[in-house]
Amino acid sequence: MSTSSRESPARITRGTQRCVFLQRWIKSAVLACLCYGSAAGGANLFTDPTFREIHELSLMPPPRGWYWQRIQTPCRVMASPAQRSVTLEGGKVFLDSVPAELSPSTQHDFALQVSGTATFSVEFLHWTRRGLPAQPHRILLHKPAPLTATPLTIRVTFRSPPEISLGQLRLIAEQGTAVVSAPSLAISAGKLLLSLDAAQPGPRPGTHWQDLTRLNRDFVLSKGVRHVAETKSYVFDAPGARCRGALEDAAHFNFETDVAAGPGQGDPFTGVFYAKLTDGLSGSGIINKLGDLKRGGWALGLVMDEFGLDRVTTLQQSNQQLRTINGFPGIAGQNDKRLNVKDGRFHLFVAHLTGSGHRDGTVYIDGGTHPLTLTAWPFGSLSSGSTRNSAALCIGAFGDHGFRGEIGFVEIWAGTRLEKGMTPATYSRVRYRASTPRRGS
Repeated sequence: MSTSSRESPARITRGTQRCVFLQRWIKSAVLACLCYGSAAGGANLFTDPTFREIHELSLMPPPRGWYWQRIQTPCRVMASPAQRSVTLEGGKVFLDSVPAELSPSTQHDFALQVSGTATFSVEFLHWTRRGLPAQPHRILLHKPAPLTATPLTIRVTFRSPPEISLGQLRLIAEQGTAVVSAPSLAISAGKLLLSLDAAQPGPRPGTHWQDLTRLNRDFVLSKGVRHVAETKSYVFDAPGARCRGALEDAAHFNFETDVAAGPGQGDPFTGVFYAKLTDGLSGSGIINKLGDLKRGGWALGLVMDEFGLDRVTTLQQSNQQLRTINGFPGIAGQNDKRLNVKDGRFHLFVAHLTGSGHRDGTVYIDGGTHPLTLTAWPFGSLSSGSTRNSAALCIGAFGDHGFRGEIGFVEIWAGTRLEKGMTPATYSRVRYRASTPRRGS
């Protein structure tokens, strides 16, 4: 049955009824998910990756498996449990996974295999706990494209929206057959990109700081930076003092946002630093990738301003007009909230940016698992453009501005999770280790 560009009132009414029905169905699925739980603790978040339970869309959602919808008839869906596969045939047909609980603002790895003759596409739908569409509601994982007899492996990494409660996969086949197998969805593992520790600085601590991951070349010390073995720290005591990474390693730290990469495709990352403030003003940039302030880049700062207010700041920009700046717990000109960490002691900071490019992110201090209050700078937004650049990663300063104090260690993790799959909050507690952080490893 073909569709027409001019839909009759009866067809429009049926379409409206279907939308209402689907919303009620999703609300029922939310309750089912809460009753039956989810596979969040396992490697694969799909409850039925071998297609043992296939249902046509009905009034009551199944607790497990998949359900299919007739979009353009004739069409059908046939399960082959022995082959651990399913065949979509039509016309046009949707095959949806039963909604599963997902962690918000979290990177996931998706994969499946498919072959056949149809035009095939893959979407991921996001829902709130109330059964309403989350924003963004639909992420396209695989654009419509014709299949062949040779099996195609699709692999995609995406990030769930901040308000999500449930997510579901939608497989779409048009004008032919699609044989699908091995669907998987798992939380992405974090990757440690950089580990600098003054307790183990390498063979040339007076001029270089060695990356313990061995993924990057040694950082080079500028004037105003010196190593102090007794305190296991590097001291930054002059304007512009910094440790500069190699240009050859710069691309490791280009973290794009959704603004340029598309919804759910931005790069989340976490900066971890063990540091203390000393005398003088301290500006943004304890970790930064900003070669030119007029172009794209990012920075994490431990700030002490002229009003005596200390805070952590995060910055992402495509230029000086298009930027987001967040203060934790406060920001200059907006409130007088402060950290009160200029006390002669080292403190541990875990700062996570989601990759959205919006006014979000979390910061944890000294093993805390509850984030600091976020105060957004209201006069800017990263509404377009890329944050990528060719500048080297720097520790301590960009330009003549930057950190004034001491740094014990610095880590940068790619992804929404860190060591052994820990969230930033959990890593804050484990890394701090009751005020005695692990050093030199």
